[in-house]
Amino acid sequence: MGKILQLLLRNGGFVTFVLVEVFCFIIIVQFNERQNAIFTHTTGLFAGRVLERRQEFSDYIGLKERIDSLNGVNARLQTDLANARIVKFPLRDTFVVVLFDSLNSTDSVRRHVMRPLYEYYTATVIGNSISSANNWLMINRGSNDHIAPNMAVVTNNGIVGIVRHVDDHFAMVMSVLHRQTKISAALSRFHAFGSLIWEGGDPSLMTLKYIPKHFEVKPGDEVVTSGFSQMFPREIRVGTVEGDAVQDPENPYFLVMKVRLSQDMSTVGDVYVVKNLFQPEQDSLQVKVRNEQ
Repeated sequence: MGKILQLLLRNGGFVTFVLVEVFCFIIIVQFNERQNAIFTHTTGLFAGRVLERRQEFSDYIGLKERIDSLNGVNARLQTDLANARIVKFPLRDTFVVVLFDSLNSTDSVRRHVMRPLYEYYTATVIGNSISSANNWLMINRGSNDHIAPNMAVVTNNGIVGIVRHVDDHFAMVMSVLHRQTKISAALSRFHAFGSLIWEGGDPSLMTLKYIPKHFEVKPGDEVVTSGFSQMFPREIRVGTVEGDAVQDPENPYFLVMKVRLSQDMSTVGDVYVVKNLFQPEQDSLQVKVRNEQ
């Protein structure tokens, strides 16, 4: 306390000057309308700027939660879209065959007749490689988040890979840039399907094989997933045909072509993991077929 008094006594003149200035300022503002209006306007602008910066900081702190929330909403929309692509199928009764349109049917009919095939889960890539012959990605979701092997991984731009190894909190994804990758893909214009593989080299290009040679494929033709795979839903973007299609030297009845991926594999961030709800049943049928061969 003594030191504070000594400081005040030592700087008493300056302290007195400051107090007098503050007092005069208050008097001027209180008893002059113009100065009061200027002061009110100025303090309002300053307070507004402070509140604006505070809100921006608060928004930045909560940005991750908002992104997670939006990704969750997007995942639900992707699930609905993937299931809506199953447009028409026959319902047989004793007398007639009814065509059921999943996009235009009423909710009550859809609930009783149409069962969803896919569910989408959000994830983020935390590890990625594109420079080796066999590339992998790591995502921040695992078995605790309903992730399992053989689930497809996609983005809004295109395909990414297939889940192969799963731990409690993480999963390893075999990239489309892997020599063992083989995905059923189709030319959107013809609905002709073939096998999409990666032969190494340019990480933006893959190879589409086994397209029948009677199709007139042109550069720029869109390539999508065929829906015949148990993992990838139908009509997920893959990319576009790059250059001319040529006759497959290994099989003269088919064409082979390069496909430029729509998803840049070097910039993959947020992804969706796709669960086929009927995959166990489909696997069981395939095992029965293989056992009969």
